[in-house]
Amino acid sequence: MIKGREFPVPGRYAAGIAHRATDLRTHGATRAVMTPRRIIITGIGLVQAGVLTLVVFGAAAPAWVAVAVAVAGGAVVALAARLGRREGETEAALRLENNRLEIRCDVLRDSEARYREYSEAMADWFWETDSEHRFSWFSAQFDQILGLSSERLLGKQSWNVVSERMEINSEQWQAHIADLTALRPFRDFKYWLEDDLGRARWIKVSGIPRFAPDGSFDGYGGTGTDITAAVESAHRMNMLNRAVEQSPVSIFITDLAGAIEYVNSEFLRVTGYAADEVLGRNIRILKSDRTPPETYVALWGALSAGEKWDGELINRRKNGEIYWGLASILPIQNRDGEFTNYLAIEVDVTERKRNEARLAELVEELRRSNEDLEQFAYVASHDLRQPLRMISGYVALLQRHLADHLNDDTRTFFGLAIDGAKRLDRMIVDLLEYSRISRLSAPLEPIDLNGVLADSLHHLQIAIAEAGAEVTVAEGLPAVAGDRMELVRLFQNLIGNAIKYAAPDRPPRVEVGWRVTGHDWVLSVKDNGIGIPKDDLQRVFGIFQRLVTREQYEGTGIGLAVCRKIAEHHGGRIWVQSEVDVGSTFLVSFPRHDD
Repeated sequence: MIKGREFPVPGRYAAGIAHRATDLRTHGATRAVMTPRRIIITGIGLVQAGVLTLVVFGAAAPAWVAVAVAVAGGAVVALAARLGRREGETEAALRLENNRLEIRCDVLRDSEARYREYSEAMADWFWETDSEHRFSWFSAQFDQILGLSSERLLGKQSWNVVSERMEINSEQWQAHIADLTALRPFRDFKYWLEDDLGRARWIKVSGIPRFAPDGSFDGYGGTGTDITAAVESAHRMNMLNRAVEQSPVSIFITDLAGAIEYVNSEFLRVTGYAADEVLGRNIRILKSDRTPPETYVALWGALSAGEKWDGELINRRKNGEIYWGLASILPIQNRDGEFTNYLAIEVDVTERKRNEARLAELVEELRRSNEDLEQFAYVASHDLRQPLRMISGYVALLQRHLADHLNDDTRTFFGLAIDGAKRLDRMIVDLLEYSRISRLSAPLEPIDLNGVLADSLHHLQIAIAEAGAEVTVAEGLPAVAGDRMELVRLFQNLIGNAIKYAAPDRPPRVEVGWRVTGHDWVLSVKDNGIGIPKDDLQRVFGIFQRLVTREQYEGTGIGLAVCRKIAEHHGGRIWVQSEVDVGSTFLVSFPRHDD
């Protein structure tokens, strides 16, 4: 193999130089035969011969010899003078010819340099094959550019060195081999090679057939280029184009005047237009009268300042239907930093807006229904208490009036009736209390929870004393926006439940704490009571939900429902963490208003 071979002088210049050399040799040979110098020398020889004859023969010499010597001598003198003049002229002509040839050689050297530069610019390396299409030579750049030793390819045909890991297009290879078989030039044939590290390299080669002086085929010679980076870049660009074209959101590009230059498939689907109906037209074809004017003012103000704009637009489809689009529009800069286009990405949120509208209607309907229900519960509960008091009062009077005539069973019956009336009255009171929450509450204002906990514990002091409970409250409780009476009721219910549902084998211990979580204050009421089964952690906050029998623990099952309603009225929520026979921790979150 010959590496680092110099580029040959272009054929037409080489042929010209060879032709000129042949002309010079032929011309030199002709002048060697016809030169006057040889004639003068010959004449001098003849004169010398004549003079010698005169000296030898003297007066006996023929007269014509003297005449001949004189004539020859004159001729020699004249010819010598003429020869001097011609030699001067010839020397000048040779100098001119030499200068001309030097200039021509300079031109040829410049042409060769340009040829080399152009060749190097057009290709990364050069190659040759023999008559059997086996690689026989690579230029030195091949190894450097591809990171592949050319020794691995020498003596092999191109179709035997293709990377086996990459997909091969058999039709293209068949067409390429057909070109080689027909000794046709080929251009930009592409295939994969593997470099010395096993990486695939995508190359592009062009070649022309070479012929020996006798006209026989001598192989191919040509150029090669590593196009791996260009192919990978094209692949990424194609992938990006497919991603944009197949995007589930509308994407379109306009010039600075708003003329549409590109739209993807989703844009056409959403708007109902065909591509040729929108390209070149102004984006105002989508404008409806539903978008507020201040939205457009903000949009163009942001874009004019080179900033991105995000917002909602109410547009019109081709068929006239209105649709909502959540858009993000930003200016695009060229390499010089100049704004040339606007890129818009828009999500069709029409269905979401319709769902929001339906949800708002349902919420409003539910609100009215809840108000009606709360009003009904309040009125019903209030009106039920009077006849219930009358029933329980007359039953008590009847029991006292017939006390001397009652046996044990009738006394039990009277006791059950009175007890049921009392429990029903407590349930009605609790229901009234539940219906009053948020309906008759005062406006929310900053409330110090330290004072709230102090009031709650004051109301529970008898229950705490009777149960021998220990209640600790963390210091520095925060202030929240709320209704003081509702907050007192909330913590009174939670602490009261912690005392009520104490484990029978240990005195109640209740800890009230607090922490900051994100944008919320979180208050906790932890006890060491009987705990709550995991399956009941959500059901415990339902109205009239009892998880234990009335014989075990008193209550109406509405206390935690009241707590949940109070927490939600304050913009928070309530939940519980519990383990049976270990205890429960009730947590209530309140929005922070100090940040």
